[in-house]
Formats: sequence, C-alpha cells, structure tokens
Amino acid sequence: MFHRTDNVMMMAALEVEPRTATVIVAGPGSSLTIPGIIVSEVVAALAKSDPVIRIEVDLGIHPTVGLHRAPSLSAAHDDESNYDVVRLRAPRSSRERKLALRKWIGPQTKSAIAYAWPGIDNSWIRDFLLVAREAGVSTTVMCASLPESSQFRAITIASILKHADFVLVGHETEAKELLSRFGSSGPMVETHRALSLRGRGGQSRERRITAFLPKESGENLLTLMAAFDAIPEARIDGHKLQVVMRYAGSAIPSIISHSYHADYVQLIGEDVSSADLQELCNTSSALTVADPAFDSRAFSTALGTGIATVVLGNSRRPAVGRGYVGGLLANHSQPASVHVALSHALRLTELGFPSPNAWKDLADLLVGGRPRVEAPVQLHPRKAKELVRPSRALEPALLLEHTL
Repeated sequence: MFHRTDNVMMMAALEVEPRTATVIVAGPGSSLTIPGIIVSEVVAALAKSDPVIRIEVDLGIHPTVGLHRAPSLSAAHDDESNYDVVRLRAPRSSRERKLALRKWIGPQTKSAIAYAWPGIDNSWIRDFLLVAREAGVSTTVMCASLPESSQFRAITIASILKHADFVLVGHETEAKELLSRFGSSGPMVETHRALSLRGRGGQSRERRITAFLPKESGENLLTLMAAFDAIPEARIDGHKLQVVMRYAGSAIPSIISHSYHADYVQLIGEDVSSADLQELCNTSSALTVADPAFDSRAFSTALGTGIATVVLGNSRRPAVGRGYVGGLLANHSQPASVHVALSHALRLTELGFPSPNAWKDLADLLVGGRPRVEAPVQLHPRKAKELVRPSRALEPALLLEHTL
C-alpha cells in the first residue's frame, strides 16, 4: 500500500493568525478526489512564488472512495515539495466556518481564490467571497467546466459566482452564459484550458483498457489479469483488455488463456508505431503503463490525449505524473490496488484532463504574473472600479470522487 506524506502544516480551525503577503486558496481538500487533486496542483504552482494558505473545505460524505489503495500520481509526489504552504481545514458548521474565514482572511491577504466543482456543495463559496470583500481583498473563483450536462454547469451556481471579482471557467459557452446572467455590473469572466474537463469526444460505450507492459513481464501480467478477472461476470460485457507486450514462447499467451475473462483479452506482441500508439490511446477508455520512464512514449501520448492512466509501480515516487490530474498509482504486486485504480480510471474517462503545464499557466493568470503566450478569452469588460490583481503567481487543485 502507498502512503501519502504531508509536508504541510495541518492546523486546527481557529488557531492560526493570518500571515502577511499571502495568497489564500480554498476548495475541496482530499487528495483522493479529483477536485482536491486539482486544488493541490494550483496551490503547488502558486507556492513557487508566494506563501500560500490552503483552506480545505470538504462538506460531503465521501472521505476516500477506495483510493487509499490507488492514490493519485500528484499525491505521490506531494512529499517532494518544500513550498511555503500552510494547510487549514474549514469547520463544517456554517457559522464556525465564517468565523474562521474572518480570522484567516485579512487586509494583508494578496488574493483570495476559490475552486468550484458544479454538482457538489459549493454553498461555502458565498461566505468566502463576502468575507474577502469585507477585508478589501480581490477575489477569484475557478469553476470547472464538466462534460455536457444541465446539472453540472457553471450557470447552476451563478448566484454564488456573482459575488466574485473574477470568474474563470473552462469553456467559452459557459462564460457567455454567465455573462448573460450577470449583466453589465457582474464580475469579469475569462476562460482557461486548465478548467476545461469537457470530455475526449467520440468515445464508444465499450470500456476498453489498454495496458503497456515491459517485455516478457509475466509478474506484471499476472497481477493485471487478477485485477481484470475481479470484474464481476454480470458486468464484464462491454469491457475489453488489450495487453501490449513483446514476448517469445508460449508462457505469456498461456497466462491470458488461463484467466477467467480470457475471451475479453487481446494480446498485442509486435512493436507499436507512434501512429498506432496514438490510435490505441484515442480509442481506449483507460490506460495502464508499468514503471514508465521519463521518456515513455506510452505515458507521454496518454498525457497528451487526456486519458485516465494507471501507473503500475512499487515506489512512492514514480518517474512520471507530477501535475497530471488523470494519473493514478497502483502497486504492481497487489491486484486489489490495480483493480481499484482501473475502476476509478474508467469512471474518469469522460472528463478529458489538461496536461500538467496548464496548471502553471493558470497560476500565472491568477496572479497576473508573466505575460501568457495565449491570452485568455475575455468576455466581459472591466467594471468601472479598477481591481488590482496580485503581482506574482498562484496555483490550482483537484478531486477524484464520482460526482457525475
């Protein structure tokens, strides 16, 4: 089992005085959820240039959803950072939470940033924004743009977002919807690719898993097949496992032929060209890569495609995956770990994650840092009252529970 080591300070709700020159980021806190992971990436990016206070707000009742057996790749890299981050947990009580926010957000706060995920409880954001406004602090809400659904769109929480100075979403359509709702006196609305989780498009209902394993790796294959065989027979229809591995002899095919779900498995033993690799990623619902190196073609292609990817390894710090929201880590010697990771990867298949460099770019935009190569789409003119953004860069975060 993999264990996450936090190198940030866990503090009781009312025991910390706010520090000066600090960026405050609030949002889902659990690194075992996709929104919580996204927030972690934002915080990490911001903390490279500014002290950051992260306020974890978890109002739901889904503490781990099984991911203690298969943490995110981002969480696996957490203990490598030595950034100046103080981590606070917001009280569940609305009254106590507001008191805590007033203690944490002060005149010396550089910027107050909230992360919203449509479909979960975002009611706390209103108090966060109003407290920051009372303190004279500029406010931003980053709102994830999820796959098309009337229930999970930014417009459904427009009554909360309207209290911000700036609103960032991932898709221009949603930005225009918010602009129409806000009118001329509302917040400025921009778009950014890091907040766009709009799906990969063209996916069939088939759950196709493609696994890239080292040559003649019988041990990895045995673990993978045990994890795949754990899928209940009543649910196996629609699943397909493609194993890409060079081999010689009959030992490797024999492992597959003796598996319970052998009829749903295809073994690909020849070398895969770059074009074929891209096609495999484009047509897969989830990927598995065993012990990928920095130059792994399979992992790099998966990352560029935005497909949920399970890395099989035995170390706490894999060589790849920092900043990749769609990455999960499984222990290659524990079939239960692999099964859990694959199950969650399949749930995430419709999101379509941005590449890691998108978080850094978002951080630069949040604090008005270095000029961006691609200017954001600005869909609302500034209000008459000029709002001053902080001068240095901030970072985003994530979540991985089944909220769709």
